[in-house]
Amino acid sequence: MLHRLALGQLPPKPHTTCYENNKLLMEQMITREGFHGPYSVLYYRVPPMEESSVEPFALPGYCPVKLLDEQPLRRRHVKTQDMKPAGDYLSGRRTLMVSQSLDLGIAKPISNTGRYFCNGDGDELYFAKEGSGTLESVFGYLPFRKHDYVLIPKGTFYRLKVDAPGATLLWFEGRPEIKIPNAYRNAWGQLADDAPFSHRDFGVPRELVRHDAGEHGKGPWEVVMKRSGRLTLHRFEHFPLDIAGWDGAVYPVTFNIHDYQPKTGLVHLPPTTHTTFAGSRFVICSFVPRVVDYHPNAIPCPYAHASVDMDEILYYVEGNFTSRRGIDSESISLHPAGVTHGPHPGTYEKSIGTQRTSELAVMADCYDPWILTAEAEPIEEKDYHLTWVDKKATPGGWRPE
Repeated sequence: MLHRLALGQLPPKPHTTCYENNKLLMEQMITREGFHGPYSVLYYRVPPMEESSVEPFALPGYCPVKLLDEQPLRRRHVKTQDMKPAGDYLSGRRTLMVSQSLDLGIAKPISNTGRYFCNGDGDELYFAKEGSGTLESVFGYLPFRKHDYVLIPKGTFYRLKVDAPGATLLWFEGRPEIKIPNAYRNAWGQLADDAPFSHRDFGVPRELVRHDAGEHGKGPWEVVMKRSGRLTLHRFEHFPLDIAGWDGAVYPVTFNIHDYQPKTGLVHLPPTTHTTFAGSRFVICSFVPRVVDYHPNAIPCPYAHASVDMDEILYYVEGNFTSRRGIDSESISLHPAGVTHGPHPGTYEKSIGTQRTSELAVMADCYDPWILTAEAEPIEEKDYHLTWVDKKATPGGWRPE
């Protein structure tokens, strides 16, 4: 969904014969928006439909999700730094919030698995807060590093391998898609020169995956598939990533948050200025170190905001979070629609005269309300919404530091 890419063996024209060692390859199309959107064409050595078994499946903590029975309307703080590392990229996932269009959660894998995954509900976007590794998919190998986004199209067979324990992955599932905003492209589909990134900033697959007995073992191979919020386990006697070639505009990409080119204004710009990816009912933004507003009387700290149409989450990565106190790396704040949010007491005035900010964070705004899951409940700071109350030295009172 960036530009056309080609790897491996291809016939001169789509939908024509393609042979490898005198054997006819099976052509498969992965299409978006029916047949009207971007697509890729893949050539399989074994027809991809050859499954040996299918059965119901579940991954506790990830899918299916258990929602909170009651969620009073208030600002919230989910302390994902308190989550214990566990499992692999799939079994270690924990769904923390869900909505009609965008879900999010955390994985802290300590191991790798031979099991593959295919999300039939939406595109997936990982953010590697810590760690590095490789995305291994039908489109090839795609390495990722610390602070990379990894965007995986809906319907992709893949597994994600980490180089070592200690990885921390924020993940989103966006429905029906997560894409580069249309506003960043010119009429020819090229990323415009004033976009906050260029084609050169994106990593793409460079080498196809070939079956290796030491790396991939022997069949059957298992692929967990997700559709309509449910999982099924599919087994294949053939290696499911075994393709001879592909081309098209649907494939995974990486983008490092430090390659994002932020904008600075005379006065404070709205957070959507930092939009990096978007869906039809949400945006995902990158806050990176930058020069702040340069009007002589500017207040760099964000103003109070009554978000009456969108829920907002902020995932704090590192740096100095100028508008918040009691927030640390890996915290997720949720500011729901209808409740005013803004800087903590003292931070508004303190920001005057600031020339730079060092914060690094991922934000998402969503038109659909987020509902917390049972996985989020034990790591939520229940009194977070009271931390804006500036009580003086009164009996039983407190004042934020």
